[in-house]
Amino acid sequence: MAIVIKTDTRDYSPVYNKMEVAILQTDAAIRGKRDYKYIFDIYINDPITGLTEIIRTKVTPDPVQKFGIQDVSGIISAFVEERLTAYDSTLAFDLTENGIIKYYIKYGEEYRLTASDPILFYINLLTGADKYAWGASLEKHRWIDFYNNTEFEDYIFNVNFVGEFLTNYKTPSVQITDLGWHWYLTDNPSEVDYLEIKTYDSTGTIISTFKVSNTTSPTSPQSLLVRVATAPQSLNNISGGLFLSGAQPVIISTVASYTIQCFRTDTSPVGEMLTFTIEEPCFYETFRIHFENEYGAYDSFNFGLNSKRMSEGERKMYISNKPVLNSSGLVYQHVTDEKINYYTKFTNKITLKSDFITEAQNEWLKELSFSPRTYLEYVDGNGVHNFKPCMVSNTKWKEQITEIDKLFTFELEIELEDNFRQRR
Repeated sequence: MAIVIKTDTRDYSPVYNKMEVAILQTDAAIRGKRDYKYIFDIYINDPITGLTEIIRTKVTPDPVQKFGIQDVSGIISAFVEERLTAYDSTLAFDLTENGIIKYYIKYGEEYRLTASDPILFYINLLTGADKYAWGASLEKHRWIDFYNNTEFEDYIFNVNFVGEFLTNYKTPSVQITDLGWHWYLTDNPSEVDYLEIKTYDSTGTIISTFKVSNTTSPTSPQSLLVRVATAPQSLNNISGGLFLSGAQPVIISTVASYTIQCFRTDTSPVGEMLTFTIEEPCFYETFRIHFENEYGAYDSFNFGLNSKRMSEGERKMYISNKPVLNSSGLVYQHVTDEKINYYTKFTNKITLKSDFITEAQNEWLKELSFSPRTYLEYVDGNGVHNFKPCMVSNTKWKEQITEIDKLFTFELEIELEDNFRQRR
């Protein structure tokens, strides 16, 4: 008789969904000992410190099945952070630091032999397999399918599954100055050897083919979740020394569309192909938003219609009764302040409006409406495309159906995270 695992987490788990483990001590006599509890020692590899953190929890058996059940998502999520790629990155492939976490669990138990005896600890009676968790948060029924079926395999980059990028937007439109990356999961980093980019003119004729090497370390747990440069400016920022064929610039003015796909050295595809369409800026200023999607990766979208900047503020004041004096006595002047501002602060906001979108795009942009992290791409003081953090003010999203609503756009209000404090 021993402790056995009845239910385990997936090899790859979205960390903000349930990550429950159920174990059972099959010996009923042991389970019946006084003050019996299951012990879960959770070993978490912290990529930031390079150390292994050990967190212990204790669980009383459930009264019916006598299982020990522990949801480890709240523990492991504290070590996961989804970060946007650096604006000035010159890499084609880039690790996601602590975007994915390796962990495993050792199981044990404790109990007393008699009421007067000390508690006896029996740890490391069973060791679970290495598992991984990354910063995804799937809708409940999506997650149930992800767990019960093989849906998670759809997102694994290797020659067997030829997985999907971690996005629900498969036909992106971009401008030639845009930054952007796509993320992928893999269970075999050594199979993702290079990125292939093919560029086409407006007639669909191929212009050039480029191959760019994956230089990330395949032995690091962080190489299981990788960012790939995909937007025009990010491709044009790739260091020239990484090219296996072709040379910079990748995206030139005659490019109307291009494809990206990852391959193994033997030219076997390991992931899906994405096709990008280059769009020209319209009359209005374009606002590009980068946001964390449901997969814990980052998507991007351009708002190209008549967006509006605005500012909202607050002020505090007091009434001054201080007399104005000179050598002759009291002085009464029209210019004398009696209401004094002692605190003024304002925040910049932008109401964003997209061009006409499809029903599928509107459904995908629901992820932007409720994204926990958003960034506005802008041109900084050095003339370089950079990012500034912002927050989505909207708290609602509305379904749009082409057959009913015909043509529709998407509107969103963002609040920039820089509060401006005025002097008195």
